[in-house]
Amino acid sequence: MGLFNRKRRDAPPPPTYAQQLAEYATAGSPALTARSDFVKKSACTQCGGTKQLPSVTAYVYCDYCGALMDFDFRLANSGTNAGLTNTVYHHLAAPWQASMNNARARGDADGFRMCMRAIYTEWVRQCPQAVSPRCANDEDFRERMITYLVESATSKEMDPRQQPLEAEMQMRVNSLVRVPMGPNAWRVANGFWEMAKLYKRQMEMAYAHMAETGVLALDPDQAPAGVPLRMEYSIYCQAWLPHLSPEEGERLLELYGLTGSYEKYEEIDTRSTQCGGCGMHLMTVPGASAVICDGCGRKLDIGGGSSPCPGCSAPLAFPVGVNQLPCPYCGTATARA
Repeated sequence: MGLFNRKRRDAPPPPTYAQQLAEYATAGSPALTARSDFVKKSACTQCGGTKQLPSVTAYVYCDYCGALMDFDFRLANSGTNAGLTNTVYHHLAAPWQASMNNARARGDADGFRMCMRAIYTEWVRQCPQAVSPRCANDEDFRERMITYLVESATSKEMDPRQQPLEAEMQMRVNSLVRVPMGPNAWRVANGFWEMAKLYKRQMEMAYAHMAETGVLALDPDQAPAGVPLRMEYSIYCQAWLPHLSPEEGERLLELYGLTGSYEKYEEIDTRSTQCGGCGMHLMTVPGASAVICDGCGRKLDIGGGSSPCPGCSAPLAFPVGVNQLPCPYCGTATARA
């Protein structure tokens, strides 16, 4: 047991639908864990650093400056490529489907937006690993994240230019041939590449529209330009990788400009620090100036060094912009050194 320990949390609530799915998916079925050993090692568009350490949630932050870099579909789905968060989303959306269809048909953006808010509010609650860790502890951030997700979906769905493309997409998805490869596993046989190119066209149009209308500016993570679209492609690619041959998988990554982003994790030298916001013990890379705490989502000033708590002497890394805080271990008021 560590010297500095946080207070014990209350007993967890009964398992949600998402947790029940995760238990099934992580039971060891080869079909569900196919190609799940990939680790995102993207390059940061802000500082140029490459991802070195594994993420706890699907939101991949730079190990050197704390900027949002990418999205790890594998982590969003409990360490598998089974698409659990998508399954949860569709489960939650099912009761709202008729209302959403009616809103689309009428061009009722407000009605569609209302449905999406109900769905995403519950989805964020059930799938915390699929969003920024800040959503778990920062209510304002969580609400802004939900609003961003809602407005993104509304922008995509209510753009009349997308409707013929979506109709074509549904036709291509329905015509795919799935070849069984063992219990519950399958490979896609034909029609995939036309579908993948169409998806790329859809997303390029959607994200250009969201940039023009100010939707991307709602992102509470303030992702650098190009990162949201890259995250969209990452989710799509990792969902399909288990159903493609290794050669086809490389072709898919190349199509979306993601070649080289998926590598097996290798241990490196790290430094230990403790979050002054929540007390979580973190590993950081040498040369890091700021990191995102995996426990509470705060951006920590690593370059400024740690400040000892006057009560228990715990060395604390302060969140960026914070000069005084209560020690997460003993509650003593601690000032930045």
